[in-house]
Order: sequence, then C-alpha cells, then structure tokens
Amino acid sequence: MSIRFRIATNSDDGAFRHATISARQLAAFRQLLREQGDRLGTVLLDPENGQHNFLSYQFDACICPIALATICTLFDHDPDVVAVMEEAQFRQRRVTIYPGLHSRDIRVRVSLTSDAGLELDLASTDAHALLASLGLSPDDVGEIGIEPIRERLAHPAVRRRCLETGVAANAERLTHLLVLADMDETARLEWA
Repeated sequence: MSIRFRIATNSDDGAFRHATISARQLAAFRQLLREQGDRLGTVLLDPENGQHNFLSYQFDACICPIALATICTLFDHDPDVVAVMEEAQFRQRRVTIYPGLHSRDIRVRVSLTSDAGLELDLASTDAHALLASLGLSPDDVGEIGIEPIRERLAHPAVRRRCLETGVAANAERLTHLLVLADMDETARLEWA
C-alpha cells in the first residue's frame, strides 16, 4: 500500500466542475499534448501510453506549459472547457480526462495533482517513518497546516531525526512540495 502526500485547498473540498468533450476533441488534445511535449522535451500525458490505447479515456495531462488559447481552440472555445482549463492553469494543476459514470460522455476536470507532479507517493512504511520523524502520528490518513509542517521541517532536531531514520531525502521532497502551498492561503498538506 502507498500513501500520497499532496497540497490540498478549500477548492478541492467541493464538487468538481467538469466539461464534456467529444472523442474527436480528445484525439486532437492527445495529439497536441504529444507535439507540445516533444517541443518542450517533457512528458505532458500521465500515463504517457494511456493504457496503450490511443483514445484512452482515463489520464492526467499537464497543461500549464501550453497557451490557454491553443488548448481552447481544440474545443471550439466551449465555455465549460475554457473554465476548466483556465482554472487548472490558474491553480497550477493538471487536468483529468475520465469517462462519465452513467453515460458514454468523456469528461475533463481540474486534477488533484499539481502540474509539476511534485506529490510524494511513498510506500506506507516509508510514509509512516517520515511522519514519525516529523513528530506526527504515523496514520494512513491525515492533514496539517502549512506553517506547522514548515516549522517542523526547519527544526534542527527534526532534521537530525530524519537523517538518523533515513528519511531525509523524502523530507527534502516534502519541502519542495510545500512550495505549491504559496499560491493559496487555504492550502494544507494532506496524506492518504
């Protein structure tokens, strides 16, 4: 089992706005992501192969490096799609493409994953060790405010304990993740 550490905000707590797209738009979007990824030298699709299916209906896409106008042109400037894409870029998040639950719709919404992909996915034993080193209860699910976790990560005794328990690299990755919290005053660190 693994535990994912991520930055959450109040915007993540409500219902997600989504937009419906066509299969043709999905194919064009995937093609744009591949072309832009090649141009930028980075992977913009996650997973890249989309389960080895060109028209996979379940994937995340990094869209922040691409101009909003370029993306929206593919979707005929549909206001619902524009709203989702604009929110994702504003919040520096990926978008998630997924099938509708009770229909054949293809939907897009703002992802819980940052566009930079800084979230930590740790094996539960590593996550528990990190939490214990930070002086937190090693639970599978939890949350803490940004300032308290920054204070813990900066405390010399905690840093020493992280070194002693072999989780210093993960503590450093957690510090990098906290940079994402500067964008929203309601941000908090969650793990589950």
